[in-house]
Amino acid sequence: MRILSLALVVFSLLAASLACSRADVPAPTMVPQSEPDPASNGTLPLWAAVTPAPTVGPTLLPLPAPTETSPPIYFDREEIEEGTVTLDIPRIAVSATIEVASEIDYTVVDNNPNWVPELSEIGQPGVALIYGHRQWGPFPKVFSRLDELQNGDQVVVHSAQEELTFTVSETVVVDPDQVWATVGQFQEIGKAQIALLTCTPWGTTRQRLIVFAALSQQGEEE
Repeated sequence: MRILSLALVVFSLLAASLACSRADVPAPTMVPQSEPDPASNGTLPLWAAVTPAPTVGPTLLPLPAPTETSPPIYFDREEIEEGTVTLDIPRIAVSATIEVASEIDYTVVDNNPNWVPELSEIGQPGVALIYGHRQWGPFPKVFSRLDELQNGDQVVVHSAQEELTFTVSETVVVDPDQVWATVGQFQEIGKAQIALLTCTPWGTTRQRLIVFAALSQQGEEE
């Protein structure tokens, strides 16, 4: 009986001790949770995302309209044989109808300039050769003043509808057997020229005077 009473006392003391220890422990505190800091993990919120600049495509410019190119003008054998092509040289007061040469013959009198058909047509790339007399006996002929031409002077070949203007570029004096070689030396790819040929000095057939002129303008006759 005594032992039972003693056990009850011990149990009571233990229970009181446990109650006191529980009273000393504070109740758990509820910490309010805040919104996560967007910068804490390096991720930006959607509203702060950088909007990429719009891609600008290439600007399409309109293509220039094609330039209309006039067809080349030239005078062929048929036109010259019809007697419709004229040679004008203002500097030396020449205006004469061009004829077709059957051959270069300085022993035949002729008042007109003669185009040599074996070479280029007048206005076509190459050298078109036109020859004429300076005089026949004491009488001056079509190229009597050809030696007066200077670089820059104009030589005009025209019909009733079309006109070619050549500009004098060089004058040479050669021996008779050097004419063809000299004309060949002046050939240039794609370049239209004329060569005006006559005898020199005045009153002789000793040498040949050749005036070269390059095509500088073409168009319709006004």
